[in-house]
Amino acid sequence: MNSKKYIKTGLILVAAITAFTFSSCKKDKDETPVPAGNGTLLFHLHTNVDTSEVEDYGDLHVMTNNRKIIVNKAQLYISNIQLIKLDGSTYSVPGKIMLKKMEEEEYMIGSVPAGNYRSVKFDVGLSSSTNVSVPASGDSTLNQPAMWFGATAQPAGFVFVDFEGTVDTTTAANGSIAQMQSFTYRIGTNANLRTVTLPNQNYTVSPNQAQFVHMTIDYNKIFTGIPLNVSSNLNMSTTADNAGWLGTQLSDNISSMFSYEE
Repeated sequence: MNSKKYIKTGLILVAAITAFTFSSCKKDKDETPVPAGNGTLLFHLHTNVDTSEVEDYGDLHVMTNNRKIIVNKAQLYISNIQLIKLDGSTYSVPGKIMLKKMEEEEYMIGSVPAGNYRSVKFDVGLSSSTNVSVPASGDSTLNQPAMWFGATAQPAGFVFVDFEGTVDTTTAANGSIAQMQSFTYRIGTNANLRTVTLPNQNYTVSPNQAQFVHMTIDYNKIFTGIPLNVSSNLNMSTTADNAGWLGTQLSDNISSMFSYEE
């Protein structure tokens, strides 16, 4: 945790949010009673590969180990969002599901009780009941054919994480651009739902104000424990594929992808 982390807040007026910044890590502020009421919580999420931010699909990135990567798709579902209070109890945000896309960074989570909190937790993926649901045509979050395993959402269900591109697969990470190989990781199925709990970093939701929680998603972490020089490890596209060791390993890597923005 970076003790110098700053979190932006904004004062909600009638129809707009005006942002300002304050430090969230001072102990005396965290222990100050907060008036009753509700504030608004938002997530601000960056898409990274290692320390390099993905701003456009198709760009070449060189990671700190000199491995080259080009990202063609990076998106995932977040659900079951919970705010962890200072005493360890939680507040569950009702019914919120978000599809995090590379090109979008700010997401309205909703109205939450004002108070002092120490962390957030959430699922990457969808609940078992949502995973077998048929999205309404007007549901812009779930009615996303690119996030289905089949031509329709059912019976195969939803893709929880879709990460695709080309990567240097040489053991020494010294291959040329021409040698880079395509990879497709479409993670899903109930068995591969994962919960992410961020480290403690206190923040305050104040009445009638907007509180941002700033995070980074490092998709490079998804390669942990995956020998990229084995061609069969570069593609996981079906629910059957998800049932193997690759599906388990990729899913187990999800929690390490999330961190607070530096």
